[in-house]
Amino acid sequence: MAMAQEDFALSSEYGLDFCKLKVLDDLRIRSILEAFFEWSGLGLYLRYRRDPGHIFSFRRGGAKAGLRVLLVQVWSKGSRAAFYSGSHLHSLPTVRAANDLFEIPSAALRRVGCEGKETEFSNGGLVILDARLSFEIKQGSATMFAFTTRDELATWAKMILPKSPGLAQKVAEMESTTIGVNFAFEE
Repeated sequence: MAMAQEDFALSSEYGLDFCKLKVLDDLRIRSILEAFFEWSGLGLYLRYRRDPGHIFSFRRGGAKAGLRVLLVQVWSKGSRAAFYSGSHLHSLPTVRAANDLFEIPSAALRRVGCEGKETEFSNGGLVILDARLSFEIKQGSATMFAFTTRDELATWAKMILPKSPGLAQKVAEMESTTIGVNFAFEE
């Protein structure tokens, strides 16, 4: 099934199909997740839009925090982003942004020698990165999927879905022996 990334509700049957087909069933992504984690769980599934001038990361803590979360980004056509190589190794000052990510001042990145490398996704794209790595969405949008260990996932809030037999079936089809999901249904 060909699927385009456009505006759709992530918590819909189409949204869960998008997640399964574009991420969970993609052998490139699965092989990377399985190389890093014996078992991983999908803990976050969100879409972020352009926000030029604002640099974010999903996690903070630098090298001391360690690799506990991998972020899969599915970029829409015509998107442009900057990625700050090496930023995941530094414990940088952050503030909690309105979008619930950690925002990092560009001056702090410059101070530790992390320069943004701009990437264009003219036909869309796929990026898998350490969730501590800093990025900026200059144009377009990215649908993001955060995968983590069982212990870490146990501390995260569940992603709530509307109660529906169709959604329950989709969620059951998304899980495997090496990758789980962190959904719950409305009461």
